[in-house]
Amino acid sequence: MHMTELSSEVENGVVELLAIIYRTVPWRKIHTSKNVWDIFNHRVRSACRRRTLYEFVSRLCNYFGLQSLPIEAQEIVEKLRPYEREILYTLEREHIAYCVRAIVRAKEIKEEKRKKEENNNGDS
Repeated sequence: MHMTELSSEVENGVVELLAIIYRTVPWRKIHTSKNVWDIFNHRVRSACRRRTLYEFVSRLCNYFGLQSLPIEAQEIVEKLRPYEREILYTLEREHIAYCVRAIVRAKEIKEEKRKKEENNNGDS
């Protein structure tokens, strides 16, 4: 079965969703000798074998002991649901590329948040 390629809007949504999940994981509490990027890649690939995007997100969160996600993650999932089959198919085959993009995006979000906090503290 040949699946269509994801549009750039859907791709960006997937990357943003994965970045939010990555940032939510309490990495300092996860004691491992393995690279956290490798762990994330492996867990994404494993979780994408679920039937729906909701099941994927739930499974991925369960792997990391997450009980909830920020609201913006739910909003992204809602937008992506019409493409869930294509997304899960693509992630199973291209999980490393998507995870790297998500990790880079997570670092950008962290930096944006840090700069915003600095600006807010400077205004006080």
